[in-house]
Formats: sequence, structure tokens, C-alpha cells
Amino acid sequence: MRPFALASIVAVLLAICLAARPGIAEAASPVRFGYLDQPGSALFLLADAASLFKREGVDVVPVRFADSASGLAALGKGKLDAGCFAADQALQAIARGAAIRIIAGGGTDHSASVLDEVDASARLEREGSGILVAAAEGAGAPDRETLGKVVTALIKAHVLLQNNPADAWGRIPHRRPGKGEEFRFDPDPDYWRLAQIWKRLDLQQPAMPRGFLADHVYDEIYCDALGDLNDGEGEPDPVLKQLAGKAVCPPDCCPTGKKKRTDKGGTP
Repeated sequence: MRPFALASIVAVLLAICLAARPGIAEAASPVRFGYLDQPGSALFLLADAASLFKREGVDVVPVRFADSASGLAALGKGKLDAGCFAADQALQAIARGAAIRIIAGGGTDHSASVLDEVDASARLEREGSGILVAAAEGAGAPDRETLGKVVTALIKAHVLLQNNPADAWGRIPHRRPGKGEEFRFDPDPDYWRLAQIWKRLDLQQPAMPRGFLADHVYDEIYCDALGDLNDGEGEPDPVLKQLAGKAVCPPDCCPTGKKKRTDKGGTP
């Protein structure tokens, strides 16, 4: 037998053996994650600093941006896989046709928000400037399993931040809110909150399907991740219980089993 033919046969047999061995798989591609270096991005920054992404088996490559506009442009062009950027600008990008979906929430500056209770417009303006997490769509974008792991890490970062804020901020001291600043965090993408911001910005156009925004909010990812964490061994963390208690999830993925609302029904 010719040496070349023998080498080819050996190579084929070796490939078959490796494919048949459990535990040997092609390494997943790193997730290129854009972010703004500000307190509103704390859940992402903390998940990275505390190795929560790595514990979920996700290799995240942080990419810093100076503003949401440039980050969302990179996300829409496939130069990023995910990112945490301003909610109002993310919604505007979606309205313009950007191939992105919202998968999680983040932090919002509630400093001097005394008017929020009586002025809905002021509250929505503040919410619009808050951070959310969006992911790319289309060929080459992270699959659902990978996104689920990313969101799981973000939820765990939220739990750490709520249960032990001193330790959490100690891991990312450069992004600790300054004196007089008050940031509130929520990993829930919260479709209904986004729908209010969408309406305030008057983004729904006549040519858009009624469920246009709903199709770009991937809250099933969040609900499944939260459900898995609550269904883990032992008593669920009180912070997880609180998140589950207010989650509004589609049918068959609500972590509490109490579906407050089972249809998003399109944009109000």
C-alpha cells in the first residue's frame, strides 16, 4: 500500500475515534461582549470579574465602547455577539431594523428620582437611559444554549450584588456608583417596561406587525435560566424567589408556575 494512502486511512480512523469519544468536542467560540464602562453595566462587569461566565462554560471577551450608538452599530453588523447598552437606543436600533434581540436587563440610575411616582414621562425617560443586554441575530450569532448560560451568569451576578454588595463592588471598585448616585439593578428584560418606552418614543410604525417589538425581546431565555436556578438543589435564594415572583413569562417557561400573563400580545 502506498504511504500516502496509508496515511489517509489512519487520519480517517483517528477522526472517527475522536468523534466517538465522549467529552471531546469542538471548543465553543468566544462571546464578544460589548459594554459601557459605567455603573449600569455592573451585572456584566461583575459576572466577568467573579468568573461567573467561566463557571457557566462561556468564554466572554469584553469589548469596551464609549457610547451605546457605536456599540449597537457593531452588534448590528455582527462585530459583537452581545452587549449591554442604553435601552432607548437599543429600541431605536431595533425599530430601524437592526438584527438584535433583547435578552436581559441591567442597571438604571435612580438618583433624584422623586418625580417618578407622579410623572410617568420622567420615569420612562429614566428607564430609557438604563442598561439592557442585547444579542445579535442571524448566522454566526450565539445559540440559545450559549445565551442561556450568559443570562444565568448575569442573574448570579445580580444575586451576589444584592446579597453582598460590599464584596460585589469590591470586585469592580472602579464602577462603584459615586456619592449621591443610586443605581437599581434587574436582570429581567421586562417586555412590558420596554413596551412603555417603545410607545413613549413613538417607534411603532404602520408597516410594522403588531408584535414587532415582542419578536425582538427574547424573554424566554431569561425565564428558562431563572427557572433552572430556582429548581436547583436546596432552598432557592431569596433574591431568586423575588425575581421569580415578579417575572412575566410566556407559557411553559414561567419559573413560578403562576403565569401572571401568558401573551405579550404585541406592542400596546
